[in-house]
Parts: sequence; C-alpha cells; structure tokens
Amino acid sequence: MKDFMIFTDGDVDLPSPYEKEVSLLPQYYYFEEDTIYGDEQVLTREEFFRQLASRRAYTAGVNPDFVRNRFEETLQAGKDILCIAVSSGLSGSHNTICMVADELRPLYPESRIEVIDSLSATLGSGFLCVDALEMRKAGKSLEETAAEIRKRIGLIDIYFVVDDFKYLVQGGRVSPSVGKIGDILDIKVILTMKEGRIEPYKKCRGINNALRNLQSIARSRETARLGAIYVGNQELFEKCKSLVEGDFEASLNLIVSSHVGPNTTGIAIEWAQE
Repeated sequence: MKDFMIFTDGDVDLPSPYEKEVSLLPQYYYFEEDTIYGDEQVLTREEFFRQLASRRAYTAGVNPDFVRNRFEETLQAGKDILCIAVSSGLSGSHNTICMVADELRPLYPESRIEVIDSLSATLGSGFLCVDALEMRKAGKSLEETAAEIRKRIGLIDIYFVVDDFKYLVQGGRVSPSVGKIGDILDIKVILTMKEGRIEPYKKCRGINNALRNLQSIARSRETARLGAIYVGNQELFEKCKSLVEGDFEASLNLIVSSHVGPNTTGIAIEWAQE
C-alpha cells in the first residue's frame, strides 16, 4: 500500500500538536498590491491587526504554480496525495487545487490525488485533517481515508460571533442585509456554516448571552472533537474557552481573520458518530 501525504490550504487551522503534520498550501493577503504576504513573507498577528484597524485587507487563494510544484514533488517521491480544502463556497482555492490535480493525473497514472471540499474552514476543516492523520497512522489506505473523511463532513460545525459585520460584508462572505442585523444595538448574531456558506444561526442580546448559547450548542449532544478559536481579542477568547471547555484551540489564520475582524470568537465541533 502506497503512503500518502495530507495537504490543506491557508484557510484551514490545525490544532496543536498537529500543525506540522499536514503540508500547507498558502493563501495570500495584502493591504497594498505591491506587498503580498502569506508565503515567503508574513506579518505578525499584532502588526496584521494594527493595519486592519485602519484599512481593508484583501485576500487571494492558492497559487496554482505553488500547488503544482508541491504536488509534483510528492508524486515524484512515490507518494499519493490527499488534500482537504476550505469550503468552495468561501474560496476559489478548492477549484484551483482540483484544476491542478486534473492536469497532473494523466502525467502520473500510477498515482492517486484526492481533493476533498470540506464545506468548512479554519478549525472545522482542521478536525478533518486530524481525522485523516489518525487514519493514516492506523494503516488506512488513501481510498479508505478519503471515503471516511467525506462521510464525516456532515459531522463538522462552526459557530462564531463577530463584533463588526463590515469585514464579512466587504469581503462578500455575507450579504449586506445580513450585516445590517449586527447594526442593531447590543444584538450579537451567532453565525454558522451551512452547505459550505456562512449563515445566521441565532440573534442574541449581548456577547455574554451569545457565548452562553455557544456553550449550550456544544453541550447539546456528544462531541468527538471540540475547540475554541482565537482571533485577536484574548479576553473574549478566554471567556469563550472557559464556557466551552474543549480539548482543542487554534489561532485563526490571517486569511480568515481579514474577513471576520479581531473581535471575533467561536467554536468548532466534530460531532460523535451515532
């Protein structure tokens, strides 16, 4: 049975201690078009949020040439490829990776390349990567692992609260009509992922009420993995983490951070299989 490498993209976050076990296909962000970050150069979180406070960040998906080079290195080393990508409803990266895979398959007919649309992002997609790592360690083949990951996509949920909808609206991740809900005084909207896109889940009066609702969601049924997501507000993150009490946590990557803003927190859940 051939060994396989697990890849993901820059919209996905791996919890500790798994960060180094999955190969990352970077995505990109910039404040000025002549200075692109995400691959050879990156900003610290502190500097990123300092700049985000006064101007908009723009993002770009994976670079097809970078993906092609990384995939070919892997295939030439005699390994197959499993790539678990951010939701195609949020980013064009999944489609770019699929395009590269389609180009390479005829050139490497003895190899397999599986690309999976996670229909999620950040730590939600990261949980699927952890599942894949554990299956590989257990001796599962690429085919067995990919089939099981596709079954588990429906077990992944993300719920989060943003302080300012402007980031999601200007990036086209939610409609302006949804964004207007957040303009109502002291109303916090819990958002979730539905069929790969961001949708409102519940309106709450105040952040503390919203966080208690996240706690109730997490306790509503048995979880296989549960984690809190840190963005830029440490106090808010600690408050969320104390209520949720998950086993995992992750710092939100700067690509997604640019679309939600610093005063955001949330949880990722992989529900236990029934």
